[in-house]
Amino acid sequence: MTPSQNGRAIALLSGGLDSTVSLADALTRHAVVKALTFDYGQRAAQSEIRASRALAAYYGLDLEIVELPWLAAMLPQALSRHADTAPERTRPQDGAVSETTRRVWVPNRNGVFINIAAAYAEAMDAPIILFGANADEAAGFPDNTQAYRDAVNRSLTFSTLSHVQVETPLGGCSKKAIIKRGKALNVPLDLIWSCYEGGLEHCGVCPSCVLLRDALAESGEPVYLSFLSEES
Repeated sequence: MTPSQNGRAIALLSGGLDSTVSLADALTRHAVVKALTFDYGQRAAQSEIRASRALAAYYGLDLEIVELPWLAAMLPQALSRHADTAPERTRPQDGAVSETTRRVWVPNRNGVFINIAAAYAEAMDAPIILFGANADEAAGFPDNTQAYRDAVNRSLTFSTLSHVQVETPLGGCSKKAIIKRGKALNVPLDLIWSCYEGGLEHCGVCPSCVLLRDALAESGEPVYLSFLSEES
């Protein structure tokens, strides 16, 4: 059976905007049999897990928390639980990998996540992996691009007998477009966590918060800006 004939899927769910709306979009045509959330020592791990649990409960999904303690030693200081400061306010830059990207880059993180998901997918007869890439972050992060997805899919035809494939339902969309799609699908945006920091409120100043804040403002969704605190 080819992936197109079997709509069972494994979802990568961080609790953030992109993975959540990608999941909601995919649920219109796929049966998601498991969602995976990763704890790799990042500052926001517990907040991401809390958001992912709430979202999995909302959609009635089986959620598994995958712990990767060995990856914690490879985190950049800006994302480590042991760092004193978070990444400064900035946005992805087009073109070559920027210093901004390097400050928050986790070595092969998405590659690790996808390959773990591929093992689950093959074992569970779910030949689709849902990955929440987006066009805005693809400008600065090469592992958010469609080219990366296509390259990974070529490699998975060798590493999985069932030829598991990655889908990026909203990979060509901006954050603004993703919010619009989320609203159309009645996604509970108040449950998401899209901040590099942990805690109960978004910091409002890290690169991820900046992207989300701008997209919410451009989308005319000021009600959701209330969960984005901002330091003066």
